[in-house]
Amino acid sequence: MTMQGVWRARAAAVAMIVGMGAVGCSDEPQGNQDGGPGDVGTDVGNDAGDAGDAGPWACTGEPCVIEDPYALVPPQPGVDPDGGPAPEVGPAAGEARVWRIGEEGTGFEGVWSHCRQGDFMFANAEVRICVQQAEGGRYETYTGGKIVDAHRVGQQGDDVLDMAIPLIGFGTASADRVEVVRDGSDGGVAVLRIIGTDIELAHISGVLGQRFGNPLGLEVITEYRLAPDAVSLEMVSFVKAPPGRSPSPQLGEWLAYGDRARTWTPGLGFGTGRQAMPWLGAIGPDRSFGLAFEETASPLAIASSQGIPYAEMRIAGGKLSDSEPSIVRRFFMVGDGTLDSLRVEGARLHGETPDWEPVNLRVVDTAGAPVEGVELLITAGEEAFTVATTDAQGSAEVLLTPGLGYQARLTDFAGPLTLERTFEADGEPVEFVISEVGRIHLTVTEEGSGASLPARARFVGDGADFTLYVADGELQAVVPAGSYQVVLTRGMEYDVKVIDVEIVAGEEASYSASLVHGVETDGWISADFHQHMEPSIDSEVHVRDRVLENVTQGLELVVPTDHEVVTDLSGVIEALGLQQYVSTFPGVEISPVYSHFNLYPFPYDPDRRGRGSIELAYRDAIDGEVYLRRMPEVVSIARGFENPPLVQMNHPRSSSGMFSHVNYDPELGPDAVTHEDFVADIDAVEVINRFGDVCLVLADWSGLLNSGRRVTGLGNSDSHRANGEAGVPRNFLHIDAAPGAIEADEVKQVMLAQQVSVGSHAFIDFGDGRLPGDEIEAASGEEVSFSVRVQTPDWAQAERLFVIVNGSVVETIERSAEPGARLDFEETLELSFDEDSWVVFWVDGPPPSGSVSYSERVLAFTNPVYVKVSGAESWQAPGARALDLGAINTGYCSE
Repeated sequence: MTMQGVWRARAAAVAMIVGMGAVGCSDEPQGNQDGGPGDVGTDVGNDAGDAGDAGPWACTGEPCVIEDPYALVPPQPGVDPDGGPAPEVGPAAGEARVWRIGEEGTGFEGVWSHCRQGDFMFANAEVRICVQQAEGGRYETYTGGKIVDAHRVGQQGDDVLDMAIPLIGFGTASADRVEVVRDGSDGGVAVLRIIGTDIELAHISGVLGQRFGNPLGLEVITEYRLAPDAVSLEMVSFVKAPPGRSPSPQLGEWLAYGDRARTWTPGLGFGTGRQAMPWLGAIGPDRSFGLAFEETASPLAIASSQGIPYAEMRIAGGKLSDSEPSIVRRFFMVGDGTLDSLRVEGARLHGETPDWEPVNLRVVDTAGAPVEGVELLITAGEEAFTVATTDAQGSAEVLLTPGLGYQARLTDFAGPLTLERTFEADGEPVEFVISEVGRIHLTVTEEGSGASLPARARFVGDGADFTLYVADGELQAVVPAGSYQVVLTRGMEYDVKVIDVEIVAGEEASYSASLVHGVETDGWISADFHQHMEPSIDSEVHVRDRVLENVTQGLELVVPTDHEVVTDLSGVIEALGLQQYVSTFPGVEISPVYSHFNLYPFPYDPDRRGRGSIELAYRDAIDGEVYLRRMPEVVSIARGFENPPLVQMNHPRSSSGMFSHVNYDPELGPDAVTHEDFVADIDAVEVINRFGDVCLVLADWSGLLNSGRRVTGLGNSDSHRANGEAGVPRNFLHIDAAPGAIEADEVKQVMLAQQVSVGSHAFIDFGDGRLPGDEIEAASGEEVSFSVRVQTPDWAQAERLFVIVNGSVVETIERSAEPGARLDFEETLELSFDEDSWVVFWVDGPPPSGSVSYSERVLAFTNPVYVKVSGAESWQAPGARALDLGAINTGYCSE
């Protein structure tokens, strides 16, 4: 299934669960559904700001120590509900605080860090947890009030958590007010209260273009409570029905764990199981966190079944009352980066005292050198116990029941290698000696210049096939011992180099190679204007890996276009030290199910929803109502920016393409379209994205050009995975700039001038200095000369060159160059015209095979050259007409 099919399938699957009630669980959760032993009274929702006269409080006296968790916490005298500033000194042992984040910063980093100035920080001597203010910054929800960042005190590096929010039905709760109840300065618990109502997930309504379910009008109060020295944040929600109603929604918690984390189900191991569980963990690089429940909770497993990194944990169900709230209590656990820290906390919260003891595991190679980064999955029979990763000394400590025999699975350290070992937990350290790996030191340079060169190194041999990045011309890695052919590539401008490599166990092998820059592209830069990574809901690619893939594919400009969220890769590129190889600027893909559009360069604003994106669904700040936007309004808003972005129509003939949606007929042209969603005010259209749609989209583009709209044709990868397809196809822009010094304004200027040539494994330009987008003046019937040159690397071949005038193929030229030649065509073509016309040159060939193999074929085209023969002051559009493009379909188009 294409990624576009996956996108629509996910939206459809999510839509199916409206009103499902308790469907989706194999085991019923066991939790507090009827309000627990506490009685919060009838004024909870009516006067939630100060809890009214809510009856018994959760604590009495000062400092506040929770005695009755099923009651609201009384306000601390003298505390500002809006929150005060951070204390001058962080909380010490025996203290807990909550404050409003100011200029001191958040302490969280990375693409998954959503905490901002104005949000609320929970802190004690052990943890830091950020809860968003009422105006949230996540595009999935209308408001804030969410847990968005968390780590143990002293932890450094990128955050991993996406967010944790209340689950109500298949929606959540709004944050109409976020108030500090107790700031902890009295020495007791710190408490934040979120007041709102049930509401759907904004993302689902936005992409579907309609409200997702009907709000029930519930009154929802959630208190977040942090005790001194605790490593878990207590969360208690009070949910009450509106007068005269008794709905039965599911109640629980969403854990959006993020693409860098994996969930862990106790006893089962990685993944979110289907059965009731006492707690759910999530583990990522140097981070661990999770949810613990009073008794158990069960996952709905709808989002996870679609590959979305969300766990929908159902804690309670049954009818709600309009007089007494139902109460749902759970805990957000903050680990130290290990699963065992969650296991310990989960056991503590459930009053358990397991007989675990620490066991030190160490991994070394046959030379005794420590092996870092080995994931050790520990099981006993069918039961998964724990997982850990070795440090720089090759060591990892795990908690195990003594006297038992265990199995260890070793992965993630040497390509695809997976090893199995057995051991006993007898109180002694355990050492695993790996005789199956060696090390490689590989350097890659550019032939002629000798400059270090990023490249992709594909290892093939001994039944293995895996790829490593040679990031800055040098690779040092642990790999399985054996004999390999290493295939070195750097995108379509470079020839392939294959070297034979022998890796001996316990030894390091050194190799060097150089790559030939076989395709001449002086004066042009290569760019991909449609790529996805972890901020997109349908991509798991780490932003670091996305940058590495682009650099090793030889792309010089990459524009991230994640669904509904603006992404900026500049910090990632700088952190990797790769600024000399690639430039970037932010972009976004606006993605209702019926049509996707890219906008770039786009302003990046981390303090706004979607980091500045144009929301498809939003809640008005004044009247509180939800409103939806269609694509014409989105484009109109973008055009109104102080520095308007380019507007690009994506995959227009896919199942989420504009031309399919509005039944566009290219022979009638855009002026004949009457559909209310149609947008013709675009700067660019993806002619190549879905290769099977190319013939249709070429006709569509021809219809636009015939109408006089100078829309730039592009080819983009729409890459969602790190599989070597980034930059296939790519765009060559006539910009003479170093790869790391490409300016956004010049890109816009060149794009609007149509000075773009597009290629999948091939590059077309003109040998006489002419450029795409040029306008030539000639007499009617006069021959106009075009010097056309087509180049491919030594691993690809173009076989046919087509000349297209005003949407009709007027000439086809078969390849005459020798096999393996880089210059596939060098033709001087004489064309004459009796009306103002546009001319596009189109090339095709078979998919590359052999040592460099791609599933997508050779395709390339120029943007139009305009020929004016009418003598009019300006070029006259040919107008709507019949098209004749059948010749270009040599078997690769779906229709």
